[in-house]
Formats: sequence, C-alpha cells, structure tokens
Amino acid sequence: MSFLALVLVILLQPVVVLKLEREAPRTLPVLIDCTGSMGLVDADGTTRSQKVEAALTSAEGVSLLSSLEKELEIPRFTFDADSLEEVEDLRPPLAAAGEETALGDVIDEAIERYRGASLAGLVLISDGGQNSGQTLGETVPQLKGAGIPVIAIGVGDPDSRDVAMESVEVPEILLADDAAPVTVKLRTQGMEGGGGRVVFSLGGVEVAEEEVDILEDGLQEVSTVFVPRRVGDYVLEARFEVDGTREALADNNSGQAALRVVDRRLRVLLVDQAPRWEFKYLEAMLLRERRVDLSCFLFEGDQEIAQVPGSPHLEQFPLRSEELFDFDLVLLGDIDPSYLAEERLALLGEYVSSAGGALVVIAGKRFMPSSYRRTILEQLLPVELAAASVGTANAAATRPLRLNFTPAGRRSVMLQLGDDPDASEALWRSLPPIYWTARVERAKPAAEVLLTRAEATSSAQTTPVVALHRYGAGEVLFVGTDNFWRFRRNVGDRYHSILWGQIIQRMAGSRLLTEDPRITLKASKRSFRPGERVRIYARLFTPNWEPREQEAVQAVLAAGEDPDRRQEVVMRAVPGQEGIYRSEFVAGNPGNYRLALAGDQIASLDFAVRDENLELSRTALNERLLRDLAEQTGGAYFPLGQLDQVASVLNERSVKLTSLREADLWSSPLFLA
Repeated sequence: MSFLALVLVILLQPVVVLKLEREAPRTLPVLIDCTGSMGLVDADGTTRSQKVEAALTSAEGVSLLSSLEKELEIPRFTFDADSLEEVEDLRPPLAAAGEETALGDVIDEAIERYRGASLAGLVLISDGGQNSGQTLGETVPQLKGAGIPVIAIGVGDPDSRDVAMESVEVPEILLADDAAPVTVKLRTQGMEGGGGRVVFSLGGVEVAEEEVDILEDGLQEVSTVFVPRRVGDYVLEARFEVDGTREALADNNSGQAALRVVDRRLRVLLVDQAPRWEFKYLEAMLLRERRVDLSCFLFEGDQEIAQVPGSPHLEQFPLRSEELFDFDLVLLGDIDPSYLAEERLALLGEYVSSAGGALVVIAGKRFMPSSYRRTILEQLLPVELAAASVGTANAAATRPLRLNFTPAGRRSVMLQLGDDPDASEALWRSLPPIYWTARVERAKPAAEVLLTRAEATSSAQTTPVVALHRYGAGEVLFVGTDNFWRFRRNVGDRYHSILWGQIIQRMAGSRLLTEDPRITLKASKRSFRPGERVRIYARLFTPNWEPREQEAVQAVLAAGEDPDRRQEVVMRAVPGQEGIYRSEFVAGNPGNYRLALAGDQIASLDFAVRDENLELSRTALNERLLRDLAEQTGGAYFPLGQLDQVASVLNERSVKLTSLREADLWSSPLFLA
C-alpha cells in the first residue's frame, strides 16, 4: 500500500516554492554639466569646470565617492548640448563645450537609461543654465511619479555681474536721410544700480549713443533713432559699455543686424468719397513728404482738378492691375459701397494677396466699415464687423474717448511718438481726445491689435481701434477712427505728421526691398544659425502683372565678406501657387549673405548667419532653478563647496529584491530516503 502511495506521489511530481530575499545596492547616477557656460571664468579666476574637477578629484571628493560606492552603484556621466556620455573616471580636464543647455532632456535620457532599475536619486552638478529643450516643469512630474529625488549641486557665482545683449531690432529697409528707429534688448544680472551706455555703429561709423541706468536686473529695452545718410547695405552694431565695474563676460555685450538703405519715393494712392477732415490733412501732409509720390482720387470730387498741371488727383480710380499694383500703399477712406463694385474690391484683394501690396482702411461714420458686411473687403479686414445698428455711427461723437495701448502697440514703430515706449505712451495721453471710433465686433484670430478703447458698458471689454494682419503676400491695417486730425490742436502738424508718416513708411516698407515690385524675395527669417535650414521664397510677375510660369529660376548666393565666393541656387516653382518659387539650403559659416536673381541685380535678398551661443546669455549660477528642482522632487540643494553633504540626504541606499525558486520534491534524494 505504501509502495502504491509512493508511486502516486511520484506521478504527481510535487514541487516546493522557495521565496528568496536579498539586499542589493541602489543606483545613484551623477550627471556633470559640461556645456559651454561651465567654461565661464568666475571672479576667483577659475572656470566652473575647473571647480568641479577640483571638488571631485580632491581628497574629500574621492573619499565621498569611495564611501558611497560601498553601498551604491555610482555611474558618472558628463553631458553637453546634445549628448549624455558615461565616463569611467573624472581625470581632468573636463572640457566645456556646446552652445545650449537642455537639463530636462538630459534628465529624461538618464531616467530612460535606468528604466526598471532602483535609483537612490540623481545627482546633478550644474550652473543651472537651462536655455533649450524640454522645461524642467515638464520633467518634474516624471521624477516625482518614479520617486526619484534630485540632489542638485550648484556651481558658479550666483551674484555674477553681466550684461547680455539679446537682440537688435531695426527695420530691414531704411530710407536715406530719414530718421530710423532701433531697439536693443539687454538682460542684466548683478548690475542693479549700475549703468553704462549703448553705442550704435553703422558700417563702422558711430551714429548714436544712449545712456542706460539699470534700476533693477532683468530684461531692459533701450531705443533710439539715427539717420542713415548713404545708400547701401550695412551692418548695424550695438555695443554696451559698462561703467567701471568688471563683468563676468564681455563677449555677449554686442549684437548686429543687417539692413539696406535705399533712396526712392513711395508710391501712395489716397482714395475717399469726399474731402473729409482726415483726408484734407493727410493729403496736405503727404504732399509735403519728399519721400512720397502721392496720387489721390475722390469719387465725389471735382473732376476738373485732375486736369490742373501738377495735380496729384487722378481722373478715375485705377481699374487694371498694371495701374493699381504699381502702388506701394493704398489708403482707403469712407466710401459708399456703390462706388466700389465687386470687381474693384476683387482687384484690391488681388493687390494685397497676390501682388504683396499694403492696404490701410480708414474708418468713417457713413460707410466704412459698417456697410461692407458680406463683401470682399470684409474678408480683407483684420477685424470682424459688428451687425448694423441704426444711429450708432454718431451716437458717441460728442463724448471724448481715450485710446489704450496693447503690449504690441507699445512696441510698434508705427505708433511711437516719443524716444521710448514710456515717453510715447505719455505723449499719447497728453494729446487731445478723439470723439468717434468705428463699431466692430472683435479682432480676427491672427490679427495684431495695437490700440483699443474701453466699452462704455464695461471697462473690462475693449474694442479694437487699430489692428494689423497679413493677408496673403500683403498686409492690411485697420484704423478705426477718422479723428487723428484732432491731434493737431495747439501743436499743428507735429504729431499728426509723425504718426501718419510712420504708418506709411511701415506699411509700404516691404516694397522697398526691390526697385521693381514685380519681384519679391523673402527668407523664412532674417538671421540663421550655422547648419540651420534656410528657406527662400520668390514671388515673380511679368511686366503685365501676370504670374511667371517657368518651372525654375536661377539665383546666386554670395558671402558678404567674400563676394567672389558664389554658388548657384535653383528656385523651383511651388505646385499649385502661380508665380511662387522656393529654395532651401543649409546655412554656412557665420557672416552676411546676399541672394540675387541671376542677371537681375535689382532683386536681391540679404540674410545673416550668426553663431548665437545661448550659453553666453546668462552667466550667473541659477541657484533658484536648481533649488526648485530639488525641492519639488524631494531632494536637496547644495553649493559645490558642500558636496560632502550629499551622503546625509541619501536615506534609501539599498533595495530588497525578492525572487521565487522552485525545487522538485519527487526527485529529491531526501524524498526517496
């Protein structure tokens, strides 16, 4: 019987499951920043990389790592702009390289490498110069979800003094002997209470200088005007000179922008139904402008005035593309829609969208824009029209209205009446009030609103008064009042002329890029980094304003510093877009470049390739960023001098690993004994 029982047990093949537990060391990756900013020299005369080398290879540093390695796995990594590399040892020198710091991306890559492993945390040794890639705000939830604390070690001087020039903003095309605006953006650190000056040079010749008082650190704009005298292509350089105090870095104190100075008149067409006040003063101002070749047309004007020798008035409204499209700018006033039939509005639409023309629509109490609902003009406008309402046109004409700047309006060169945005806004507040603005619903989604007025029913609601948007190849500006002429009270033409002069130069300026408006060249932006993709677009018309039909056109690319070094560029027709051509190539070495259509020197485009090193935009240790990262992930922050404190915050150095093991009982000798 017992034999049968034994056979039965053997046939069932019983097993025993053993639960085995053991302690295993956790992993603590050490990530060492080797981006460009780690090569900056601090006040003590050493670079940040040298400080890290000294700390990690000192007796204390070696002792710390050795003691931690008794309980932890400690892989070492260095990282630069785009790579995380494991290193066996940290023998000097640590080379600082790379033009950007992407801490979020680096941490993500480290987490991915150790996915499934038990981490005691991450040690990040850095100056916190985050300037690209995924933000740390996006990385923190992933760290918290995985229970990975970051121990951040700050390297560098948190009070480093520096001024970095972030940008130089100047119109691409300037008129000779006309005042031109330029604005630079400075970012200061540790300079509060200091000062200096920004010196502007055009083609190596100083043209302006502005004193700068740094009341508080952060971003600061400095604006001025200068007068270019000679026609040609130039590089405008802006350079900040600090008063007395030594900076951490002087290489980031300057910036450049390429521009072209031309000398030609703007062809402007001023159209209205009758000579209202805004028309009269605008016509008089434009006739005085030496840069403007003015043509006028009044639908209800005296036709005989067009017969007077030297008169700017036309006998009829331009009816053909070859008549209308040659104008750089069209100013459209308060006109009964019966005078602007659909074919005329369609021609205006083609002028803007296809020929790249500029249109300024000046509102009026009778017709503009309220009478143009469900017309082509409504599509052109940057605002959505309100439903018609009897009596609203003149309802508020006796109540003074104040206009308010939007942030875009404060920056706009069209609306600058003073030397800087604050002075300009103060001048606007001091001007006589206006008494009427057009009733519109809202700005269209892609429009840029520059001026608004508060609604009488709610101060929280505003109505666009001046708004701008692109429409196809051109632009449309809506001026929702005919009361700017009131700014003449007590001061004459001064501010009225400045305002309209800037509007006209800004709106018509794109046509100044070439002497022939039938040829337009544009780049995807004005400045590129080496290796970046450069995209060039051309819009080409025949002399009769018909889109060109060639499959490709030839262009030549030349370096400004070496005009003899040229390369051919083929621009190919864009399918489905008549007259549009496109080319794409890789930006070369830093410098200024010119692309010109082969055999046609009047059609050219300038762009720059700049070696913009983001690592130079901030020189101080960003202690706050590193401290926030550590606190939000449950870690800790220490300056490099307290590196030995890392051990005190590592609470979980090992992990209990459990495994199951099966043993066959039926074949065990013990079972058979």
